[in-house]
Amino acid sequence: MKEIVQDGEKVLREIAKPVPEKMFGSTELARLIKDMTEALDQEPEGVALAAPQVGVLWRLFIVRKDRTLPLPPNSKGSTLAQNSQGQTLKPEVEVYVNPEVIKTSRKRAQADEGCLSVRGVYGTTKRHERISIRARHPDGRHFTRGAGGLMAQIFEHEIDHLNGILFIDHAEHLIRIPRGAHPFVFFGTPKVAADTLTTLIERGFVPDLVVTSPDAPQGRGLILTSSPTKTLALAHNIQVLTPLTLDAETMKEIRACGCEYAVCVAYGKIFPEALINAFPKGVLNVHYSLLPKYRGATPLETALLAGENETGVTIQKMVKELDAGDIIAQEATPIGKDETARELRPRLIELGARLLADTLPEYLEGNITLVPQDATRATRAYKIKKEDGLISLDAPATENWNKYRAYADSIGTYFMKDGKRMKITLAEFAKGEFCVLRVIPEGKHEMTYVA
Repeated sequence: MKEIVQDGEKVLREIAKPVPEKMFGSTELARLIKDMTEALDQEPEGVALAAPQVGVLWRLFIVRKDRTLPLPPNSKGSTLAQNSQGQTLKPEVEVYVNPEVIKTSRKRAQADEGCLSVRGVYGTTKRHERISIRARHPDGRHFTRGAGGLMAQIFEHEIDHLNGILFIDHAEHLIRIPRGAHPFVFFGTPKVAADTLTTLIERGFVPDLVVTSPDAPQGRGLILTSSPTKTLALAHNIQVLTPLTLDAETMKEIRACGCEYAVCVAYGKIFPEALINAFPKGVLNVHYSLLPKYRGATPLETALLAGENETGVTIQKMVKELDAGDIIAQEATPIGKDETARELRPRLIELGARLLADTLPEYLEGNITLVPQDATRATRAYKIKKEDGLISLDAPATENWNKYRAYADSIGTYFMKDGKRMKITLAEFAKGEFCVLRVIPEGKHEMTYVA
């Protein structure tokens, strides 16, 4: 298996040559692609690899498409992941031979970036938000591909490699994170956890173990489905544990990893005190409120119900009492007057993931002073039930509007009319009035609401 070449080697600074016509469809080209794929498979945080990175000056790169982030919930295209029949799925590798950029967007976006040939170094780059390239398949067929987001970033990063350019040549805010210097366990289950783990991996924080909930039946067919966090972890060749409970046997398995700390994001189970104490540097938890305000299961919803104009994210060091740990880092963000949970939640997830990744290096070096919470200011955010979505159109307009905003991406809101449930799909707050615009009457299709 070919080794990945590191910064300082001459080959990384040379301009790669086009793959000659005679090589298309050849065993030589197939062998190179196989070697590159095997090299990339060994790198959990890697999503793409250019030929110069394995010492070959051809204009060619590969992308592990199943590792393209963020992964959608319940994605089934992951290394070592299983489909509903329990069959192991293979990596999905895309090959781009002799790629050339044909179009880019005017707008650029900042992105966190690292490189398998510059190990342990991460920084912020500005990449085009969208890019289109023309390339060839290994058999010689031509194709074009447009991409945005991470794939656009990958295309530019890899084509830079083919031109002898490394990301560190134009990146800002470079930091060095020694690989494996502080081994850790990641606890999490739903998409919010997977999205946070995605950011950690992108920033070089790859857990030694992921602990998530067991596969569960989903959908009308009750198909046994892996959690988004498990799917993501397997795509990056990270060991996964799916215990039913955090019992003594499970804790023994976790301790056997010898990890210094843990990160917990929406895991779904209460940590025994013995497990919290098993990590020398503690368990870091991402909580979506400005603690001590709104401790509990529904901080985002509770903030919207209360009509707050500001919320935020707290990184706390977990203790036995729920959400009562010392504050490691905290960042506030305004809430728009028309913003619902549907828009606010992804903002908080992104903010929390970035804050966690920014905070970890200083925390692990012992450079952060923890701040105890003021328990006298603590408030609770209780679990929500389906019937909490019931509103009365005679209730104060602000109360109904805040409830609509709070439950927009979860249980939703509804009212009763002539003994029938009317689910609200669209509403607005105008001139001090709560206005229902569209509903789904019980047993019928969505329609415009007429009072």
